[in-house]
Amino acid sequence: MKKSVVIIIALIYIASIALVSFFGLQFKVFEEVIPVERIEIINDGQKYSESQGDYIVIRPNEKGELRLKIDYRVYPENASNTKVDFAYEEVDYATVDEYGVVTFSRPGILKVRIIAKDGSNAEDTLLIIATK
Repeated sequence: MKKSVVIIIALIYIASIALVSFFGLQFKVFEEVIPVERIEIINDGQKYSESQGDYIVIRPNEKGELRLKIDYRVYPENASNTKVDFAYEEVDYATVDEYGVVTFSRPGILKVRIIAKDGSNAEDTLLIIATK
């Protein structure tokens, strides 16, 4: 009786080693969530800075359109979610699409906030002045 119990325990032990080595130990790796620390509007050569904030003056392009693509960077660049929203006061003469393209139907002023979608409250603000 004792000999058969020892043999059964040895077989279970060997079988468990074989199963673990075959299937391996599986574990789940959770990725670290990296929040957005800041957003910077870049629009090099167009942006002006004053104590009241950044602004850009746009004039009609060769087609007569009052358009601007807001260029921005999200920091750090390896943030988990780098998507942003564009918030602005609804006016009848300007719109901002999901890509940051601002279109004016006539001259005017529009204040646009770029807000991180990751919930970090990171944002930057730009005043856009459209003239003829």
